[in-house]
Amino acid sequence: MQNIYIETLGCSKNQVDSEKMLFVLKEQGFTITKEPENADIIIINTCGFIKSAKEEAIQTILDLSEYKKTAKCRKLIVAGCLAQYYPGQLKEELPEIDVIFGIGNLKDILMAIKEENKIIISDFSKEEITGREILNYDGSAYLKISDGCSNFCSYCLIPKIRGGLRSRKIEDILAEVRVLKEKKINEINIISQDTANYGIDIYMEQQLPDLIKSIDKELNYKSWIRVLYMHPDHISENMLTELSKIEKFIPYFDIPFQSGSDRILKLMNRKGTKENYLKLLIQIKKTFNNPVIRSTFITGFPTENETDFAETLDFIEKAELDWVGGFTYSREDDTAASKMKGQIKNNIKNNRLKILLDKTDEISAGRLKRFIGEKHDILIEEKVEGEELYFGRIWCQAPEVDSLTLIKTNDAVPGTFISGEVKKLNNKDFFAVT
Repeated sequence: MQNIYIETLGCSKNQVDSEKMLFVLKEQGFTITKEPENADIIIINTCGFIKSAKEEAIQTILDLSEYKKTAKCRKLIVAGCLAQYYPGQLKEELPEIDVIFGIGNLKDILMAIKEENKIIISDFSKEEITGREILNYDGSAYLKISDGCSNFCSYCLIPKIRGGLRSRKIEDILAEVRVLKEKKINEINIISQDTANYGIDIYMEQQLPDLIKSIDKELNYKSWIRVLYMHPDHISENMLTELSKIEKFIPYFDIPFQSGSDRILKLMNRKGTKENYLKLLIQIKKTFNNPVIRSTFITGFPTENETDFAETLDFIEKAELDWVGGFTYSREDDTAASKMKGQIKNNIKNNRLKILLDKTDEISAGRLKRFIGEKHDILIEEKVEGEELYFGRIWCQAPEVDSLTLIKTNDAVPGTFISGEVKKLNNKDFFAVT
């Protein structure tokens, strides 16, 4: 009996990979521990998307490798995107690593456990793993419906790390949904690198609405189906119409626009324009009652000038977005954007990001006031120690990336819904009472 500890870095897609690896290991008799000092084997599931993520991964490897000296750990396995893309470099520069394991067939984690001083980069798996060890708060889970991406945005390494779009079959996804039902999951967050384009590779047409309808039928109890990471170039009017007919689909749209400048969008290899994207938002608001829209933007993309940045701010104002995340452009080797002339200085990128986030915080606070005075189901996450208070979220708040709802009650159970009235807004957090 050996104890396994896994440290997950990066996005929710990585988290799902960790949950599936833990399931495979637990099925084979390994014990999962939440404390690295108690682990015989430590796995670090890394992100390699941008420079800061790589730096975090390397620092985490160095930090956790110390347990090989001070605790019972006898093996350090580095998995995930960084391992997939830089296996030789990691092996050469970080002797602390015992095994490097990519992102292909996750079942090969059993091989990684047995091997010594190995690089294991398997083909992208067609084997289905529907079992999960949930790492979220009770009642909520991510559901990955595809992997890889075929958009080839000029700043992004994902197609080179994870390959092109590979959709899972609907019947396999539904088998996993049934597993989540058994775990009493009340919120399913649909994820992939490109959810809107789901199915186009295996069914020859987009199948997202059909998939969501099938999931809706499986969930024969009160629950939320939230779709994240919808590429704006792949959202059609018909898709919106079909989604609007699904009972448990909540009108929360996570759409990464990245810029409001047509010139920059073209350089990013995005197909849409500012005008197209504003029309898309109008269509969403026409199709759904009170939809919530989240987006992300990149500041300091190569050659971005003050006019381009002003156009992005103008787009954000016209779009009336509820939630916004922002990032400075990260110059990544092997991307088309890294070879572009006109790279922007870090201080300019950072200054623009601050201006953008200050503006969007103000817009968000104004937009969220419309929920004050309304009653909503609140998905409870955890109790505030020593208080008759709980943290949770209403439907307009996605896990991890948005704000929270603080609810005053002495009668709530994490992972379940409780009805409450939103009384006020504190910055971007809600305060509610039963």
